[in-house]
Amino acid sequence: MSSGVPVYGYSYEQGRAAQLTALREVIDHLPARLEEWRPRWRRVLLAGIGASNAALASPAHALRAAGIDAARTDCSDYPLAAGSPDAVLALSQSGRSRETADLVARFGAAGVPTVALTNAAWSPLRETAATTVSVGDYPDSRVSTVGFVVTYAALGMLADVLADGHVDPGWARVPHAVEETLADSAEPLAKFAAGPLAEGSVDIVASAPQLTTAEAVALLFREGPLVPASAYGTRTYLHGPMDVASPNTSHVLVGGSRELALAEQLLQQPTSVLTVTDGTEPVPVGVTPVTVPTGLTPPQRALVEVCVLQELVARTARARGNPVDDTAFTRQDTKIGALTEL
Repeated sequence: MSSGVPVYGYSYEQGRAAQLTALREVIDHLPARLEEWRPRWRRVLLAGIGASNAALASPAHALRAAGIDAARTDCSDYPLAAGSPDAVLALSQSGRSRETADLVARFGAAGVPTVALTNAAWSPLRETAATTVSVGDYPDSRVSTVGFVVTYAALGMLADVLADGHVDPGWARVPHAVEETLADSAEPLAKFAAGPLAEGSVDIVASAPQLTTAEAVALLFREGPLVPASAYGTRTYLHGPMDVASPNTSHVLVGGSRELALAEQLLQQPTSVLTVTDGTEPVPVGVTPVTVPTGLTPPQRALVEVCVLQELVARTARARGNPVDDTAFTRQDTKIGALTEL
């Protein structure tokens, strides 16, 4: 394996350093475009694969909470005969995901309105979808940082417009919330990474509104430092997966009171637990706490959590001696076109 990622614009650490500047730019210029567009979908299919599918989880929950019939698909589990939504909204940082482009083409051919939300200025997905929202063509890292952050923020703001007709002003707080939380949590994250996580696996569990955090961070662990990582919703985790808790499995629990109760249960076994909560309820003794600011919507909070837990991924990579920018496999048949064409 070779260090560095010459075909990408950034290394993982460079991407982390650049992502909040890009996020501020997107938050500054995109709301006016989305509010002017203001689509009126009441039944929407959210489509994406990999990290993009993870990004869909929390916004999908927010849309459902607002009364919008939002379904999420990884593009392989949704046959055309399943029904015709008002629109298909496809998310892809690069716009090159083969499964996503194929699904958009199928629904477009059937007369369903299709929208692509991408970071790339040009992409195969843009050529396939009827409408494209391009966020800004920002450079990204192999293990996505900037690309994930800006497309996720755009998706979250679009979900606001679909639900309420306007972008929630709390998005302007997100970059500062990331910086504030990172400043307060750098030391506990470093200590947690140097514990059992330096050798074992990790389960990342989140409440339903924060499920993007669990799924996105599990992918970061697997694709970066090559840590065996699994993502679960809390309810699912309580129904069996938690039973294999051991000294070799670390746990990251994201949410509130139910996740804190789960932390207490897990500590009945010799295992390590980190919680990510808003600090309004006490954390059990023996748990490593990370506290995010209150007052954010669930999708906004999920973005803060992902950005903060990127630090845990970086620290774990150092502890294990597995550089995040190294690759384990050359992907086959997942992307359309060479990366150097973008």
